[in-house]
Amino acid sequence: MQRLYTKIIINMIKIQASVSKGWLNKHGGFVFSDQYYFDPVFRREQDKKINVFVRERFPQYAIYNMEDNLIQAQFVNENQVLVGAIQPNMILAAILGASFSFSEDKDSDVLGRPLEHISTIEELPSLEGILDHPLIKDLENQIALVREKHPELQIIPPFFWDQSGRATIHGIITTSLKLTGDNIMMTMLADPELAHAIHQWIVDAYVILIRHFAALGNLKVTSVHVGECAGTMISAELYEEFVVLYISQLGDRLGAVRLHSCGISDHLIEPVSHIHNLKVIDTGSGTSVSEIRITMGKDFEINVFPPLEVLLEGVPQTVTIDWLDKTLFENQGGPLQIAYHLEPDYNIQNCLAIHDELVKRELISSGRLY
Repeated sequence: MQRLYTKIIINMIKIQASVSKGWLNKHGGFVFSDQYYFDPVFRREQDKKINVFVRERFPQYAIYNMEDNLIQAQFVNENQVLVGAIQPNMILAAILGASFSFSEDKDSDVLGRPLEHISTIEELPSLEGILDHPLIKDLENQIALVREKHPELQIIPPFFWDQSGRATIHGIITTSLKLTGDNIMMTMLADPELAHAIHQWIVDAYVILIRHFAALGNLKVTSVHVGECAGTMISAELYEEFVVLYISQLGDRLGAVRLHSCGISDHLIEPVSHIHNLKVIDTGSGTSVSEIRITMGKDFEINVFPPLEVLLEGVPQTVTIDWLDKTLFENQGGPLQIAYHLEPDYNIQNCLAIHDELVKRELISSGRLY
């Protein structure tokens, strides 16, 4: 009976960590130029070198070279090549006129807020020509070129990061903040009709782009990761009105939803629970795992990030283990994945202690998938 129980628990608890570009630059000297983002074959060759570096540094740990919290290690193989592997709201912003800003030692971003001065619904651009934008054509050409010159490789198209078919986008308020700046906060209060129109435009644009690139990459859309990083900045009432409605559309149109929420999200658990086809909540910063479990039930999957306070340099390892104890207790034996993204100022030993403690308790097996 004890062996069976342990086996069940191992299947219920998972851990998957990744390394940031800042950490890779500091510890491995890797740089991330424009070419890394716009030359898929060049990126693949650099990623192969990074994979070796990370594997040698962490041979017994499930720590990988991957975009923060977007890739699933079980759906990665050596033959895949990422095309247009750029953060989704950056692609949308660039289509609207923003310019890319790449940094050799950290994540990329865009310059400009293309909808910053929008004041009427009529100013929203038409979606009819979105697939004719030069950026989209360039990404299409990259796919065609890779397919012609490297038919042995499996193409992972824009808005996807592995072979699972899980599309990835930024959340609704997170994207509208990228496109309008802080103005969306006032717009939701002063001109809710315009705010709704902006959010509907975002949903429709993402769906068009995801379906287009899924077809080009011969992928079936199976689910969607929605990174609602800015959701904690608004009240539960505004979240219900201006976010839940639109993520629910994504659940209806694209499939199962994995919702990410940055920051303490306790006040959002109730409205989040109303999202259609919601299958995973991914959160951190001390958000109550207990409240999610109570609201969503014992069989619902929770993904959780340790708060910064337990990972930073100078933090006693006992603090990290205390966090793990609390999280496992609050989870009450349900499906749980722990994840973190290794940054330059993290205490590596604290991070590894989470893996080691889970192995020690026979909740996971040691080792890595690739």
